[in-house]
Amino acid sequence: MEAPLFRRVKWQEGYDIAEVDAFVARIEATVEGRPGVDAVTAADVRNVAFSPVRFREGYAIEDVDAFLDVAVQSLTNRPSSNQPPSSTPAAVQRETPRFTLVKLREGYDIAEVDDFVDRVMATVNGLPVDSPVTRAEVSRVQFSPVRFREGYDVMEVDLFLEEAESWLKP
Repeated sequence: MEAPLFRRVKWQEGYDIAEVDAFVARIEATVEGRPGVDAVTAADVRNVAFSPVRFREGYAIEDVDAFLDVAVQSLTNRPSSNQPPSSTPAAVQRETPRFTLVKLREGYDIAEVDDFVDRVMATVNGLPVDSPVTRAEVSRVQFSPVRFREGYDVMEVDLFLEEAESWLKP
């Protein structure tokens, strides 16, 4: 999982960068299933509190909070570690995600994301698709960035891709 890019702020309240980076690293390790890491639960994400900073550089509060909301959803939808993984990705019908639209900050091209997500969802749900998506393709996909027109929230799409990658066979 690539670390999310939060806007940095100075002279206004933000979150301590080191604290946020350390917590995001724990979320990444949990999502990737790395052994020996203090796993993060959805409750941990809901209850985390970062030190506020004002006169030095920090992360924009709204960016971090939006990322944490998506992380809670991802962690809530993950099977517990004591549950064996499903033998086939189509064993559970997965619903197509909805992403937040952004306009004043960089987002991903809506049409590109929608087309790719449709292929991913058809693949994982065992539906007919002209070109099934592979795990490698999910990890390599890049969408065109858009600015000053509506696009999908970058962090939400990236988190979805991380989750979708885990649904596909290696």
